[in-house]
Amino acid sequence: MIRTSPQDGRQPEGKKVDLEARVVVLEIVSMTALALAMDTSENADVEHARGIANLVLETVRRRCDEIGMAADTRLSASSYADELLSTALLSLYPASPREH
Repeated sequence: MIRTSPQDGRQPEGKKVDLEARVVVLEIVSMTALALAMDTSENADVEHARGIANLVLETVRRRCDEIGMAADTRLSASSYADELLSTALLSLYPASPREH
């Protein structure tokens, strides 16, 4: 594998850029995994997809509790997960009659 950690004495800004790059990759991987897990055929079960999204949201909330995140950090994590999942549902099921 390619080494991605800055090793050449860069300033802390380098770490921020590295973190942002990793977040972008994780977003793409998670969206792709969701697309593969959710049925996107013409006869797709949108309720099943919503169930998967709700399970992910609940898991995020539980994990935040398990590691003892502060309330503001927990809210940020939950909001971010909701944003990603809503985007995925809207992208995968644009013609769905119900709101995501």
